[in-house]
Amino acid sequence: MAEEQVTDAEREEMLDRMLTRLALAEDSQLQNLLAKILPYSIHSLNSPSSSVRKLVMEILTHVNKRVKHQLDIGLPLLELWKMYREVSTSPMIRNFCIVYIEMAFQRLPLEEKATMAPELIDGLSKLPMQHQDIILRIASKVW
Repeated sequence: MAEEQVTDAEREEMLDRMLTRLALAEDSQLQNLLAKILPYSIHSLNSPSSSVRKLVMEILTHVNKRVKHQLDIGLPLLELWKMYREVSTSPMIRNFCIVYIEMAFQRLPLEEKATMAPELIDGLSKLPMQHQDIILRIASKVW
């Protein structure tokens, strides 16, 4: 994810607007909205600002509540996977990515799961051990 030079105050303002949009969005709008909000929010956990991280946690909590029992709302799997695989991604961001990658994968149609599973398994041995187990569990749901 290309890092823009954004101040913590600007990032906080943007996250606050995202939280408001998320709260006001109809369920039918959520998938498109989450495609933008979820990767940006998780990436914002890199911020040293506690207020930014607090807003991110509010957004993620809201996302969890809204999509938990609505498997028809897709999550941005490819964006999250790209962020996860970036060399510069911090362990904390990887941990959050893996949670939403698992949620996103279970929402995919079977044919998309079959297409995505080999990509998840590619380079598995280079991933942290705890994530290897999760990725294998995710990919095994295809076969």
